[in-house]
Amino acid sequence: MMTMHLYGGALSPFVQRPLLVARAKGHELPLEGFEGGIKSDAYLALSPMAKMPLLVDGDFALPESQVIAEYLDAVLTGPKLLPADAQDAARVRLIVRLADLNVVPHLGALFRGRDNPEGVAPAMAGLSEGLGFIEHFRTDTDVFAVGTAFSLADAALIPLFFFFDAFDRRMGTGALVAATPRLAGWWAHARASDIGARTVAEQAAGMKAMTGR
Repeated sequence: MMTMHLYGGALSPFVQRPLLVARAKGHELPLEGFEGGIKSDAYLALSPMAKMPLLVDGDFALPESQVIAEYLDAVLTGPKLLPADAQDAARVRLIVRLADLNVVPHLGALFRGRDNPEGVAPAMAGLSEGLGFIEHFRTDTDVFAVGTAFSLADAALIPLFFFFDAFDRRMGTGALVAATPRLAGWWAHARASDIGARTVAEQAAGMKAMTGR
């Protein structure tokens, strides 16, 4: 564990995902900036895509948020974050996939909303559809994203749902969550948990630093 380094910024939901995985398994993985930045020759030698997060474990460099999350779940001690039940495991993978394909791109459009206001309405419609897809594959008995224990799906969703709260005052994104009752219940539970509240606080601090407010 002492050889591991995770590089990225606290606001990024992709960086928070592996942080959440490590914490859920009982480990602290300090978040670091990369000296010289992601365009430096040293960084590009590790990850030519020049994106964060990047995990360096000894002489092994691993990019891509979900791949890092699954690696940490495999190598760190602690509870497994992929259910043993095959169908629940499939639902975890599906929810992560749906979030990455159908939520993440539209949140990016909201980030660009001030410069591209005409993109906000299509993004809101896309987010509504994406949340509906995820809602469809959850059940009334799911306390966490899937089932009764924290999983890789929770690690993916919590840092994304931060932005539904963060953008609510300006764009009314909270109504999108409220329109999916099972997800709304999950989010109320997740952000009130110790691990969820810590993530929200870190992302809020990161947003404050980015916007200067």
